[in-house]
Amino acid sequence: MVGLFVVVLALVAIYWFWIRSKKTVNRPLTVQEMIGAASNVEWEGLAQNQNQYRLVVEVEPINLDHASVEENKTVWINFLSLINTISLPYKLITQSQLFEMKDYMDDYQQSIEELPEEYSLLKKSGEMVSDYLMDSMNQQSIRNHHGYIIFEYSPMTSGASIQVGSSKLNGLLDKAAPRKEHLSVEERSDLAMQMLEEAEELLYGFCEQVGMRYQRLDKAGVWNYNYQTLQRELAPQARMIDALHMDSFNRIKHSLTLNEIQSESNLV
Repeated sequence: MVGLFVVVLALVAIYWFWIRSKKTVNRPLTVQEMIGAASNVEWEGLAQNQNQYRLVVEVEPINLDHASVEENKTVWINFLSLINTISLPYKLITQSQLFEMKDYMDDYQQSIEELPEEYSLLKKSGEMVSDYLMDSMNQQSIRNHHGYIIFEYSPMTSGASIQVGSSKLNGLLDKAAPRKEHLSVEERSDLAMQMLEEAEELLYGFCEQVGMRYQRLDKAGVWNYNYQTLQRELAPQARMIDALHMDSFNRIKHSLTLNEIQSESNLV
């Protein structure tokens, strides 16, 4: 009787662990995991999180509301062709972000203040426009839309680059290919960059066909994208652009403490 009880208890434990592992595998990705927020980012924008490499391309959405039926058809046909051609995993992300115009507002208000007194009506009109824009900023009513494509590649888990249409032959080619676990970190990074740039070029071709502006995000751009995604309310007040102007992302760092010590020693 005791033995039967132990067997039943063991089966229940196994079933519980199986259910728990299944839930863990099937759980949805967090925002941080989806955008790769924990990645190490190189200067050219290559992000690495363990064995996963990413490149992020920002695209400017195009307005098809007033396009003709043929123009809409052309864009969608080209888009479907792009999707069918890209062989790497990718994510398509759209975001609405608060429209950033702090620098514009500062320049605009300064230009109003510098107007001569004889242009009092123009100055009053400019102040009304400035008040309206400031209210819009405070109410967060002006938003801008951005699109991002994240390409992903894992050198250790991806199959052989040569495929012949036969699963058996593809398996033989995989065995004949150099074992990827023997690649150094630098070789993995170079291979990932090569594969990601090939997918990136396909996207660039599509963007040029439909008149869509694009740019690959560098290190500062990837950090800014992650920052705006994870800190949507804070980002407009504490801006990444201000950190850029203070050379926070400069490769060459200058120590203010060292400069002060040297200045004091020169005075002595």
